Amino acid sequence: MTSTIRPATVALRPVDEIDVDNILTWVNDQSVVGNLASFAGAPLTRDDELAWVRKVRTSADERVFTVTDAQDSRYLGQVGLHQIFWRSRLARAAAIIARKNDHGRGYGSAAIAALLDVAFHDLELHKVWLMVFRTNERSLRTWRRVGFKDEGVLRDEYFHEGAWHDMVRLGMLRHEWR
Repeated sequence: MTSTIRPATVALRPVDEIDVDNILTWVNDQSVVGNLASFAGAPLTRDDELAWVRKVRTSADERVFTVTDAQDSRYLGQVGLHQIFWRSRLARAAAIIARKNDHGRGYGSAAIAALLDVAFHDLELHKVWLMVFRTNERSLRTWRRVGFKDEGVLRDEYFHEGAWHDMVRLGMLRHEWR
């Protein structure tokens, strides 16, 4: 891991119903999430998000956190561990920094690093993985900078906006984390 990643710049707390209005500022924004609403089939509503928050807060196989600025507690986004398979001790990671003017400032890398501390130290997972659109170079750079390794390309994995898209699968093992 490089010295430019400073998890102390962000704080994580469990996602809560009070976060729904902040989530709605980005969840349907194509320029931020690119495809989330498209995969859902329709824009996500406040009721959809409230139901989702309630579900993940009680889920045995998901841990979702709100990311805030450690200095002023300003809302930054969300990170999560999804599809936790406890028997094999692995989970799928996700991260989003909501405001475009917060992109490129290190918050995403710091939030991912904080999430990995939870995954590998608190939850004692063995592996964290994720998939990223092959064309999403900014996201790929971020995950790789934190230390994720490419595990392969899933060719024509998703049909989206009239075309098939390759996905890059990335992963990190517990012993590879600091």
